[in-house]
Amino acid sequence: MDEILERVKANRPALERWLRALPGYAGYKEKELRRDADRLLREALSQRLREAADRLLRAQRRLADRDLSRVEELDRLVRRLQTLADRVRTASYGYAGFFDALRIEERELEALYRFDAELLEQAEELPKAVEALEQAVGGGADLSLALRGLEQPLQALETAWDRRAERMRALR
Repeated sequence: MDEILERVKANRPALERWLRALPGYAGYKEKELRRDADRLLREALSQRLREAADRLLRAQRRLADRDLSRVEELDRLVRRLQTLADRVRTASYGYAGFFDALRIEERELEALYRFDAELLEQAEELPKAVEALEQAVGGGADLSLALRGLEQPLQALETAWDRRAERMRALR
């Protein structure tokens, strides 16, 4: 995930590179770049969660045509995915501006960036679980097993995101 940070750094205008020579500016700008990279990571994570929720909604509609008894379970998972996507998208950046009284150290920003990168990697399990559920809805596998298979990575992401939120509160 370092390539995201490097792309953000590479797109700096020439004037900004000159300004980095000013005392205090370089550290400020480095934090700004880390903030932008973290925002991009979280946007990608939120998008993956939204895509998984959209696929589940389509599966839920297909399931409703033949088995209404399981639709509520699927609806609960869709809502959890949508809620988590919203939490990720609107989360605090973990950054204090140049003139703010609160200062977050660069190593803390780096840790936050790494944490978000790991969450994005964890989210890679969702498409597999959603695909298994889609197959189960189509009649090709056990629906209960597929629901549990989606519950596990979703729970892991929710727990990890809660830890991130606690970490952000501790920085304040």
